[in-house]
Amino acid sequence: MTDELIRWPTGSGVPSESRVPSVAPGENAGGTVGLIHLESHFTDEGAGPLRAATYRRLRRHWQFINELQYFEIQHQKRYGINVYGTERAEPNYVGACSLYSPATAVNSLRHDGGGPEPGIKDEDGNWDLRPHAARIERVDLEVLRAWHGLLEDDTTPVEQTRMVYTVNRAASSVLTKLARAPRLGTIGFRFSPGWHETNDRTRGYFDVDWGVPESWDQVILQGPHLYVGNPFYKAPNKSMKNHLDWTPVDLEALPADAIPTTSYKPAGDEYEYDCAYTDWGTEENPDPARDHYRIAWRRMAANTGERTLVATLIPPGSAHTHLIYSASAGSHRASMTTVALAFASTLLADFVVRSAPKNDILYSTLERLPYSPNAKLRSELLIRAARIGFVSKEWDRARVAVHEELSGTFTSPWAGGLDYAGRPELEVDTSAWTWAFPLRRASDRRQALIEIDALVALALGVTADEWCTIYRTQFPVLYGYDRNTYYYDANGRLVPTSVLQAWRKKGNAITGSERTHVHPGSGVSYTYEPPFITLDREADFRESYHRFAQLIVDVD
Repeated sequence: MTDELIRWPTGSGVPSESRVPSVAPGENAGGTVGLIHLESHFTDEGAGPLRAATYRRLRRHWQFINELQYFEIQHQKRYGINVYGTERAEPNYVGACSLYSPATAVNSLRHDGGGPEPGIKDEDGNWDLRPHAARIERVDLEVLRAWHGLLEDDTTPVEQTRMVYTVNRAASSVLTKLARAPRLGTIGFRFSPGWHETNDRTRGYFDVDWGVPESWDQVILQGPHLYVGNPFYKAPNKSMKNHLDWTPVDLEALPADAIPTTSYKPAGDEYEYDCAYTDWGTEENPDPARDHYRIAWRRMAANTGERTLVATLIPPGSAHTHLIYSASAGSHRASMTTVALAFASTLLADFVVRSAPKNDILYSTLERLPYSPNAKLRSELLIRAARIGFVSKEWDRARVAVHEELSGTFTSPWAGGLDYAGRPELEVDTSAWTWAFPLRRASDRRQALIEIDALVALALGVTADEWCTIYRTQFPVLYGYDRNTYYYDANGRLVPTSVLQAWRKKGNAITGSERTHVHPGSGVSYTYEPPFITLDREADFRESYHRFAQLIVDVD
């Protein structure tokens, strides 16, 4: 066996020159070369031929993030230290991803495989530098086929498949399972890019005009309006200083007839405005996108944030800028669009998106998300997605579709979560939309999303242990927030920072006035009741998973 010589930056934790095994026994290497470079050609959809040629020559692939500042480039830059050799008949290389120190790569090759698999950050919130044999993955044609099933369609050759970035073998195993699942695109979506924020404004279709529109037909949504399952996440401030000048919306105080505050309003002729927006029909039989309920998601991908795929359901009438994309399953399939939203809202869908880092989440990304038509779990998904997403009476037509499907169908109660006085039951009369129909307390919305996660994991054949490993190792920001930032009071409300700061200083001696906070979005004053606690997402997921697994057995 030959060795490859790698020269590491000074201070990187390994000798300036290290030798690690480079080729299999008996193979004639024919010479190798090591290069340090950015990795866009591994993920760019237009770089397929170059990617295929690269795969056949690649021997070692070490993907780093410059958080430890070993190189004089921006600290979040991702780059590769790659070793290339003579061309092979088929791809066959070894490597690891999401590394921060070269010592992790070298020592992972020598690790015995014992102990828990590492992630992006450790339990203390530090960049995870622990070496582990499970970091090392051998990529051959079989692995590329699994990636291909996840990311590509039949028009793309397997050897041109975009690279998937996983931090450990558990993540690779889950992706292999998800690659075998049907795709969300089998539902039959139609897509809309929305208004181009510069070009269409220049054409006179809309203009800057802050305030609450008179109707949803005048609503033009922007990215910060949306979050996971929530179309009323934030509202732009009147000052409109920059893209961060937004205030959280108070769902507890949201009126039944609420319309979001917007920064843009339609301008010019109303008929021209309507005609210029996406239409899925023909000139003889128009079918405006704005006549439909649509899944809408933020186009820009925050690959290392709390969540990457941010999707919700928007109602008829509304438009959006091109920093949001949207899709509909059709005007007579609102319940199907709602089920699709449930799948798109999960951590598993988010994991698929962030495993192939990109700047934009395109239509093709949504179409390739894993999906299951599991009829046993469909009603459970529907009621939870509806209670999260149907936040005002503007979603009543979607509620009618869900009611027709759920009528006479059993749906299970809460599988867990924070119990508090007056907590609403999950089962609800769906025959009419009322102010109490949407879940409004933070702890209930969180629990409903966790139960959707559990239902989808079961439908896709992902075990509870696998899901928990994905959450713990692939979502370090969310994991850290769950442990250190998101505190809930005895009434299921998220405790604001100002109250938490006073409580951390005084503990139980905190006064009533110090426990009171005026919500900046509504002006409503809330008094937060101790105890203030964090909630264990893994424990809540496991409990939900166990209950729903039993439900499937009982149905059988």
